[in-house]
Amino acid sequence: MSPSIFHSQPLCSNTWLIQGDGCTSYLVVGDKCGVVIDTGFAVENIQKYAQSLTDIPVRWAANTHGHFDHTGGNGWFERAFMSAKALEIAKTPYPSKASLNYPLEYPVTIVGDGDTIDLGDRTLEVFEIPAHAPSSIAFLDRKERILFTGDEVAKGVMLYWQQNEPQPTIEQHAQNMEKLLKYRKEFDYICTGHGSEMEDASLVEDYLEHDRQILAGNIEGEPMVLRSNSPGDGPDPRDFRMYKIEFKRQSFYKGTGLGYDVRYIRDN
Repeated sequence: MSPSIFHSQPLCSNTWLIQGDGCTSYLVVGDKCGVVIDTGFAVENIQKYAQSLTDIPVRWAANTHGHFDHTGGNGWFERAFMSAKALEIAKTPYPSKASLNYPLEYPVTIVGDGDTIDLGDRTLEVFEIPAHAPSSIAFLDRKERILFTGDEVAKGVMLYWQQNEPQPTIEQHAQNMEKLLKYRKEFDYICTGHGSEMEDASLVEDYLEHDRQILAGNIEGEPMVLRSNSPGDGPDPRDFRMYKIEFKRQSFYKGTGLGYDVRYIRDN
């Protein structure tokens, strides 16, 4: 039997971090069923792997946004939950993956602000937080006090990924952080889209402070420089195009990193 591309580690009760190909996935299990948050783009069956970790049926996928590195494995599940914007692109493989045989004919349930995914004695509540992607949502697990944030709150956040003009703004990202912080007393940990462990919930506060420093003109990021990736290092160049690199900046503050476009600081 071939070794699996996937490996996992338990995070807390009935919760596992799974790493394979594309993004970090999370298996969240309730009394009745389990869901995998973000499914990567491995061609191996991630549902089968996730099911090996629990006796509770793992039938569903849920996506923090529609980028294919987070949705490519959805077809192994009976249903996927995602935002309406995510559905516009979720079933379209990246150019580098177009020749691979992904199962893409899966049913989708559209979710948005205030919707919930009931797993049985464990519920995920949806919050719309579009910036890195217009399709982004977060999932709040009050039982285990975890916020699943995809690529909107992480050690590094890109506010230009797969975007032509216009770009997302620092102001929009700040508004998203303010929105999440209204629920700060209900989560202690953050699970990010490409992390290898849970982060402290204070990361949301640090990002809001970072955003505000840029908005106030106290931080000016360094010019973006593209590196030549070695094979397997970073996104495939067929899948990623950075528009107008002369306007792109990188900024680092209190353990947070932002990539952004200096023409799109404020919404106006």
